[in-house]
Amino acid sequence: MGLLIPGLLNDLAELCLSRIPRSECRIISQVCWRWRRFLRSKHFATARKMTGSVEEFMCVLVDDMYWEVFDGTGNKLGRIPPVPGPLKCGYGLAVLDDRKIVFIGGKYTFRQSKVRGLKVRRPHEARESLFTNDALANVYEFNPATNRWRKLADINIPRHNFAYAVVEGLLYVIRGYSADDVSILNAEVYNPKTNKWSLMDCPHRPDFRGFAFSFNSKLFVVGNGSNFIDIYDPKTETWEELDSGQTLDVYSYTVVKNKVYFMNMNMPEMGVFDPEKNSWSSVDVPPNRFRLRLGKWNNTVILFKPEIQYEVLSHDLDKEDEAKWRKTPIKLSGFDATSVLINI
Repeated sequence: MGLLIPGLLNDLAELCLSRIPRSECRIISQVCWRWRRFLRSKHFATARKMTGSVEEFMCVLVDDMYWEVFDGTGNKLGRIPPVPGPLKCGYGLAVLDDRKIVFIGGKYTFRQSKVRGLKVRRPHEARESLFTNDALANVYEFNPATNRWRKLADINIPRHNFAYAVVEGLLYVIRGYSADDVSILNAEVYNPKTNKWSLMDCPHRPDFRGFAFSFNSKLFVVGNGSNFIDIYDPKTETWEELDSGQTLDVYSYTVVKNKVYFMNMNMPEMGVFDPEKNSWSSVDVPPNRFRLRLGKWNNTVILFKPEIQYEVLSHDLDKEDEAKWRKTPIKLSGFDATSVLINI
């Protein structure tokens, strides 16, 4: 393909280019078509891993409409394209291979949001959502190397407000609700190597708006309104039941350093669950008039705190000298935040 850098072998030139920060890639991709093709290739991601140049970025879906991207110092790097189609809610957001965002299912919604004093509305196609409450089967994947979304195989059963988690490279969606808000009593697993979803049985729970997470290569599923945690072992393809002694009504959660942090509708504090010890505790959070959202950034818990001026706070709960929430430099332009981390 010719020399990437005149006077250097391409193997050496690739190592040099792979050390350039991701925030500068958009600019340097304009140098020539050879650089642009390399920066968008899988080989570029491989070279970054070899040189230890992989960076962590936080991608935040704001008000269910648009994405904002932040680096490890809180600098806003820009936006990524919106998920195809009308606005959705009750969806799942997961990350495969540490770098690809997967947007799963949900249902249509339609609303206006004020951003910096302006009314923002998605394209006219969203008008159909005024007349439908359909659950969706659509699945999309965002690849940062190409800066594009592509459609993956649909889930077998359209659903919204389901639990989801990635375990050993496989993506699980569990239970949820159909278009008529009827509880779905099964699960599905996605294999990215084959681009196929497979239905699987799971324990039945009467009402489900819960969440799921991965721990010790197992799938943990927590159902709201239930004392039991369902644990699935992919190796044996069996479920077991753990009595947690807690009844939850969780609306936001995150996993940091093998502990689960969650906001409970019935608690003013942030709950903490240690799956290794099956122990529960709580952490005080700042008072707020609106629902607080949780996320992870730089291996710490972060708190999205919507007020007149949106604040994002962090708390390293494993350090004794970190006794309070601290303000971060992250600035969002909206109020409702859902975040994921990718490494590229």
